[in-house]
Amino acid sequence: MADLASLIQLLGAGSVGAVVTQYVSAGPERRRARATAREAMATLEQAHWAHGRDNEWPQLRTAVHAFESAAMAAGVPREVSGWYVKTRVAIYLESRREWERNPDPEFGGGVSTTYMDAFSGATELVYQSLWHPQRSRLTWRRRLKRSKERTRTAAANAPTILRDIEDRPTAL
Repeated sequence: MADLASLIQLLGAGSVGAVVTQYVSAGPERRRARATAREAMATLEQAHWAHGRDNEWPQLRTAVHAFESAAMAAGVPREVSGWYVKTRVAIYLESRREWERNPDPEFGGGVSTTYMDAFSGATELVYQSLWHPQRSRLTWRRRLKRSKERTRTAAANAPTILRDIEDRPTAL
């Protein structure tokens, strides 16, 4: 009987040890995945501005796909990364519309700070998911809802490109 108790105790300790070791050893890999997602965000932030070139849309799509892949690997909730992508595409479309109205290399393609402030909530959501993944699991739904409401309010009198942001499909 003592041997059975020792065996059960040994198996229990081994199982707990294996779980803890797996979690601790995966830390650097998780950090690398989050860093890759942050780099993909930076690339997407650059790609969402219009400069009047023909290859902008393919560059934006490439940046979106790279971000989505990195966000998936980093564990960012799909709804959060999808909302972030929608806001970046909306910024690009608004920037492109402004560029066509004013093709000035210095000032053309700008987007109103009102819209940029409203869209910053999507960026904050992704940052929270990357920097504090455990904490954001509890709060991301509420924060996403608040971000969408803020964007809806800011875009109420905006051109149709911004007003229909929530109706756009996430995939490009």
